[in-house]
Amino acid sequence: MKSKIIMIIVLLISSLNAVAQRLSTSDNTEETSVPVLELDAFLSAPSQTARAAAVSNVTLLNMQNVKELVYNTQPSIYYTGGVVKVFGDKPRNLFTDVNSIAGLNNSITLKNNIEIVIVNLDNPNQLNTPINLSQLSEFKNLKYIYIITTFDVSNDAIANLIQGDSEKYMVFYKVQKGDNN
Repeated sequence: MKSKIIMIIVLLISSLNAVAQRLSTSDNTEETSVPVLELDAFLSAPSQTARAAAVSNVTLLNMQNVKELVYNTQPSIYYTGGVVKVFGDKPRNLFTDVNSIAGLNNSITLKNNIEIVIVNLDNPNQLNTPINLSQLSEFKNLKYIYIITTFDVSNDAIANLIQGDSEKYMVFYKVQKGDNN
């Protein structure tokens, strides 16, 4: 009788372990999908009630920081076609295009203060060129990836563009057609 009880306990523990592993695996696959937000949707000010109830202080700080980085003039680096142009001391913004991302680590020396990488996409074919976040790993203060397109695009299309570990970055996009003056 004791051996049957021990056998049942062992089987029960094994079953629970297998279920826990399955749940852990399914959680990990959900975490690998990249959360992508349209910039204006993220920055739109929630009502005071919603702010008090649902929006954390961290989110509010991120909103303020993103607004500052995107809409205010910042010391910046521009890197396209293998050419680096630096404007100001301690640049916080890095402007590039999808074709230049692979060369960033080797070409950009002022990496320490970069908080946002702004990637321009000029045509829908560039959605086929993935952005591998591991190519941005040497930018220690990088928090945001901001993708600007000149054509209509969906959250899913941008999410499919991003590859690699996205846990430490927030990914935004915006469609900017025509003259924005």
